[in-house]
Amino acid sequence: MSLPLLEIQRLNKSFGRVVAAHDIDLIFEPGVLTSIIGPNGAGKSTLINLLSGSIHPDSGSIFFEGQDITRLPIHRRVKMGLCRSFQVVNVFPELTVFDNARIPLLALRKRAHGLFRPVGGEKDVHREVLEVLERVGLPAEAGTTASALSHGDKRLLEVGIALAAGPKLLFLDEPTAGMNPVERSKILENIRSLSREGKTTFVIVEHDMDIVFSLSERVIVLHHGVVIGDGTTEEIRNSPRVREVYLGEEVPS
Repeated sequence: MSLPLLEIQRLNKSFGRVVAAHDIDLIFEPGVLTSIIGPNGAGKSTLINLLSGSIHPDSGSIFFEGQDITRLPIHRRVKMGLCRSFQVVNVFPELTVFDNARIPLLALRKRAHGLFRPVGGEKDVHREVLEVLERVGLPAEAGTTASALSHGDKRLLEVGIALAAGPKLLFLDEPTAGMNPVERSKILENIRSLSREGKTTFVIVEHDMDIVFSLSERVIVLHHGVVIGDGTTEEIRNSPRVREVYLGEEVPS
């Protein structure tokens, strides 16, 4: 029997009297596009921070492909294949789109100094960067300075930077925040396409219910740091507990 991609056992985290995670038990299997939802203060971002290594739990365990990563630093998790994006766009604005995507590839090969070498000297990296930009729909913008991109394309570039690290599991924290409908549609279709490739498993934190139910195969609902729902979109739509706490009449019966 194969090991889960990620397993969380009795995870707890408090900030003073505020409980952000309480006895959370979850398993993430490869290839299942998952959304994490919940009201403000539910503990969504805290959970992502715990899993990615930005903060450590008070108690509990986190296993990635069977290996205990509970106390591992962020860079070790990234090398293992666990990455994340952030709510705020996080790119190098003065570098080109190409160089933004090149940095993580060079870093993985311990050749970060190669950023200042001619591109021709890094042919393997050059090819992989172009492949990444093709995957996120930005090949034509390779020579564009990142600061000149639209907000939506900066978000796509951020996904590309994360993908360049070769993640097996990628957390996207509100990937459509601040986007107009056209940009939102573009990035959602991109995420669907990338998920179908099967190279990376996506877990998304999102507020927009239309996005959640149109995109996800699985939905996890948090409330005050507790998992109150975990199932298919249909199961979550029909959960009385979820309706009472979070979704209300936004989700038709």
